[in-house]
Amino acid sequence: MPKRPTIPRLDGGQQTVLLVEDVERSVEFYGRKLRLEAKDGDAGRFAEFETGEGSLVLVRREGSIAPLVPAALTEVALTFTIDEAGFAAWKKWLANSAVPVEREMKWIHGGRSLFIRDPDGRRLEFKTPPAISPPKPTVITEKK
Repeated sequence: MPKRPTIPRLDGGQQTVLLVEDVERSVEFYGRKLRLEAKDGDAGRFAEFETGEGSLVLVRREGSIAPLVPAALTEVALTFTIDEAGFAAWKKWLANSAVPVEREMKWIHGGRSLFIRDPDGRRLEFKTPPAISPPKPTVITEKK
């Protein structure tokens, strides 16, 4: 029996991406009304919330980062977390497995991503953690 190549284990949870008309209005709903904890964001463009095992990302439908979200998005984009040391191994493994990398990204806070498609056309991301922590969002306090 041939020996299987060693590649890093996949970790991570689900990332749900929603295209929204108004990011601020959606942040108000998910942050205040549903009590989700904000992780990251850029006013008017996108917001990311912690959901325990994963995250919820709100992206303005007509915004500058909306093209990063697939046009035929079905509501869920799956993200796997990989460590930085495993990035090159995964890239090589995907190439050797005839799985084309659709896009490779370097993120502003560090970290990198590889984007591929599954057989049904869903976009999958292999993402390394950020090199630095993103700035904390401003906490809005309610007036009493």
